[in-house]
Parts: sequence; structure tokens; C-alpha cells
Amino acid sequence: MPIRGATGWGALTSTLEIPGIMSDLSTRLEALARTHRLDERSERSQLSVTTYFSDELFKRELELIFQHGPRYLGHELAVPEVGDYHALPQEGEGRALVRTANGVELLSNVCRHRQALMLRGRGNTRHTAPGHSGGNIVCPLHRWTYSTTGELLGAPLFQQDPCLNLQRYKTRTWNGMVFEDNGRDIATELGQVGPKADLDFTGYVLDKVHVHECDYNWKTFIEVYLEDYHVGPFHPGLGRFVTCDDLKWEFSPHHSVQTVGINDSLRQAGSPAYKRWHEAVLALGNGQPPKQGAIWLTYYPNIMVEWYPHVLVVSTLYPKAPQKTVNMVEFYYPEEIAAFEREFIESEQAAYMETCVEDDEIALRMDAGRRALMERGDDEAGPYQSPMEDGMQHFHEWYRRVMGIGRAPW
Repeated sequence: MPIRGATGWGALTSTLEIPGIMSDLSTRLEALARTHRLDERSERSQLSVTTYFSDELFKRELELIFQHGPRYLGHELAVPEVGDYHALPQEGEGRALVRTANGVELLSNVCRHRQALMLRGRGNTRHTAPGHSGGNIVCPLHRWTYSTTGELLGAPLFQQDPCLNLQRYKTRTWNGMVFEDNGRDIATELGQVGPKADLDFTGYVLDKVHVHECDYNWKTFIEVYLEDYHVGPFHPGLGRFVTCDDLKWEFSPHHSVQTVGINDSLRQAGSPAYKRWHEAVLALGNGQPPKQGAIWLTYYPNIMVEWYPHVLVVSTLYPKAPQKTVNMVEFYYPEEIAAFEREFIESEQAAYMETCVEDDEIALRMDAGRRALMERGDDEAGPYQSPMEDGMQHFHEWYRRVMGIGRAPW
């Protein structure tokens, strides 16, 4: 059966009627069409290089994505006992989580008198120190005193009570994670997370909060996080701890999950920091490797919950400018490990931060290249590698949907 207009494929003649050849050609054409559809989808979802630098677009992102998106504040484990407080570092300590007899409160941490910050860092109001005393919140400037629910208890030398209580904000929780209640139904949006049991914080304690400043766009951070294509070539340590050969993806309208396996039973480490952690993990497991290497949940746009052997990490992005992003990283460990296995904790955090530095270099290189393209008037975007970059594509499609944008540059 001759095929018309097939000169681009070479001279196809009636020999294609031979049994088996026709079906083989059909299979190839179907594969070509499928690839073409994927390429078209890729072209539609990639972002213009200018979207990483535009002040105007950044303002729209804050309005359309972050104002209405999930606002993670911190975990209940940051304030486990009544009187505990955690002044939020991502907000310049302007608000604080406070544990009361009725649960966790979100309060303004700015005195109503002369707008001074009161609580600093983490602590307990029952311990006497600047900012608190006797179970209350006390402004160190003029001793205005508030209860842990925000009620003004005393204003020295004022004949009448000024009746200026601290602002209180509604919250809701998922898996112990505290969110400001802006109408998002967190439980429903994350209700179908597959590995929720692995991400359960029960029996864990907060060890450390690390604030990391990134000199690149928040979307670039998420892109690096959502692609495993670079793990082998760029992460000598992580690349010998996990294997992406059995990478599994889970997608929903609001999140994605990556699950990767353990690499060769941890027989060989790729860096000194990871060698130390390999040894700590195997020692804790009596020489047996863990069931998997890592789980990485991304709750769009900016919240990441990570599982590693005997570790849970929450990493949250707070965009400050098109090329300035704050990443707050919280490390949680089972109570026994936190109490008795300091070597394990320090080795895990050293390995984690090694990978963090490497990811920083990737992101800085990407945004530097994009800036170079933008400044010379070019706009380029390469194809997605599937399955290793499926998460990046899912994020780009989510971003376009929420922002309501097409391919046109900003």
C-alpha cells in the first residue's frame, strides 16, 4: 500500500504490505505522535526567562499565589508545653506561636504601646527573661504585660486601662503543622497524600530551625527540588545515598510526592559527610539499610515535607523579591534519637546542608543563565526529561493555571 506525501520518511512503497511491517510502522508513527504531543505540552508549560526577574509579575504572584495559598507558620512541636513560645523567624519575629491550656495560639508579638518586639526566639513565658515573666508576655521597654492569649493585663502608670490587646489570628492544623486560616482547606487538599503514614510527626521532637537566604527566584528553588535528573551528576553524596532508578511520582492538583530508593544498601558513600551519615544510619538499623532513601512532598507553592531514615524535615520558602528567597528548614527526630543519638543528628544535618549548598549552586547557575538570555533579548527553555523532571512540568502547569498566563513573556 503506497503512502502519499511520505518523501520525508524515504521511499515507502507497497512492500509495506508485508505482514508485520505495517504494524511496526504503525507503532513507530504512534510513538512519534505521542512524542509530538509531549513536546507540545512541554512547550506550553515552560516559563519565559523573564518570569524569574519581573517585579510586576512578582507582585502578582504575591497576590494570586501567596496571599491565597497555604500559609505555613510552624509545627506544634515547636511549642510542646504550656507557656512555650516560638517567635516566627520568617516574619522577623513579628508574630509568635504560643502554647496555652487551650492549644496553640497565633499572636502579634508587637507591643501595642510603642510597637517593640517582645518575645525573641523560642522559650517559655514562665521563665523570667526579657520579653516574658511569670507566665505572661512582658514588653521589656515599659513593662506592658499581656496574657498568653493576648489580653492586656497591665500598663504601668496609666490611670485608665488602654484596653489594647494583642492581635490574635485564626489557625488550622494538618499533621501537627500550623497554618494561618485564610480559608484554605488544608486537610482536604492533602487528604490523598499517599505516604502520609511516613510523614507522621507522632513521637518526634523539633531539634533545630535553620534560616537559609537564597539569592535566586523562589520558582527556581522549586524547580530544582522537583527534578531528579541532576541527582546523579551533581550530588556525589546524595547520589550515593538514594537511587532514582525506582523513582515514583504522585500528583494531585495541589501537591506532588517523589519517593526514591536506597542506593546499593549504602555500601559506598559519595562524600565524607555522607559517609558519616551512611555509618550512622546503618548503625541505627543494626547494619540493615532502610526501606527507602527519601520521600519529598511538595505542597504548592512553597512547602516541602521530607522523610529520610529517622528524620522529618519541613522546608518552607518565603519570597522577598524576584531574586531573594528565604528558606526556613526545620529538623525533627524521634524522641529517643534526640535524647541519645547526637552523632546521628549532626551527621544527618551535615549531609543535608552539603546537598543544600550544591542545590544553591544549581539554582544560581540557572538564574544566571536566564538573566544572560534575557539581557541579550533571547528566550530559551529545554525539554523535560521524563520521568525525572515530571515534577517540574507538573509545577509549571500548576503555576500557569493559578496565574492564568499563557506563553507570552512578562
